[in-house]
Amino acid sequence: MNKKGFLRKAMVTLLAGVMVVGVAGCGLKSSQPEASKETKTLVVVNWKDYGSDKAEVVKQFEDKYKCKVVHIYMSSEEELLTKLRTDGVGKIDVVLPNASVLPVAEKENLLASIDTGKLENYQHIADKFKKLPENSMEGKTYAIPWVWGSTAIAYNSNMIKENVDSINVLWDAKYKGQIGFRDDFNDAVMNAAIVLGQNPNKPSDLKAIKTKLLEQKPLNKTYWKTGDEWSKLFANNQIAVGVMWSGQAALMKKEGQPIRFVIPREGAIGWVDNWAIVKNAPNEDLAYKFIDFMLSKEFQENWAKSGGPAPVNKLATAALDPQLVKDNCMDEASLNKLYFISYQTDEVKKAWNELWQEVKAQ
Repeated sequence: MNKKGFLRKAMVTLLAGVMVVGVAGCGLKSSQPEASKETKTLVVVNWKDYGSDKAEVVKQFEDKYKCKVVHIYMSSEEELLTKLRTDGVGKIDVVLPNASVLPVAEKENLLASIDTGKLENYQHIADKFKKLPENSMEGKTYAIPWVWGSTAIAYNSNMIKENVDSINVLWDAKYKGQIGFRDDFNDAVMNAAIVLGQNPNKPSDLKAIKTKLLEQKPLNKTYWKTGDEWSKLFANNQIAVGVMWSGQAALMKKEGQPIRFVIPREGAIGWVDNWAIVKNAPNEDLAYKFIDFMLSKEFQENWAKSGGPAPVNKLATAALDPQLVKDNCMDEASLNKLYFISYQTDEVKKAWNELWQEVKAQ
């Protein structure tokens, strides 16, 4: 999901007592200086400004483990997969894949199986995240959940006084011209499926979904593409309600904007970002230490407080202000209403994308 840019401002406030890692090599410019030959260099691929490349945090990890950490930044999950295929095995240590590419990476033997017993903080991960089907294959674990969030409904509480609790608000004619729907075929198909009572990961009637999206189209102010675009429309009162990410809504609320984020009673889209160790990683032991730190209560609690995603670590969630947890839909009740994005074949993705392009073209 292209949801990472909005977290840049959040990371400014992330406490320096947290550690982070980065990535380097593979033909891309590194964000850190080269390590000396005597110093191990941990290579991590992640989104830019997404929790693992804060300078102060990187330094703390480097000092603790007498190593260097460098970043390679990816612009999409597909780019990550390509990098693993071309020059990742044996050169990169840690990567951040999600469900959209994990099964392919596992089948192509691009990732190392992970011994969860080597991760002290694995025991604190909420059970729901340990059972994600894409994270394992043939009884072996290949990815460790890190953070999670949702793509649901956000609205301006100054413009809308009623308590919004249904996804049908996106199809409510009284908000015509005030709705912001995301320009993303995956979100579009899944949200329409939820409205129609279909399984959003395995929709049974794409024709009905297309019809439903065409019904929504004339009510829409715009199909937004970036979080920044949505924020500006919201700040200028051009949209009153729309599809939005939990993390960005949390950051906007922290900034004092009149925004409320809700997981509708019908459910919403959920996503999880995971850490994985690359096959034949040069610094496997260091990779385990890095992942374990990323799972730590301290890191996850601090990041969530600064406007980051929801922790998978139950201890971190328990340590947060209950009001913050509730407002940002990090609670158990919200979690249980989410349909987490699952792997789709190229054929399915093509069909969904063509449907969405047809909707926009009509």
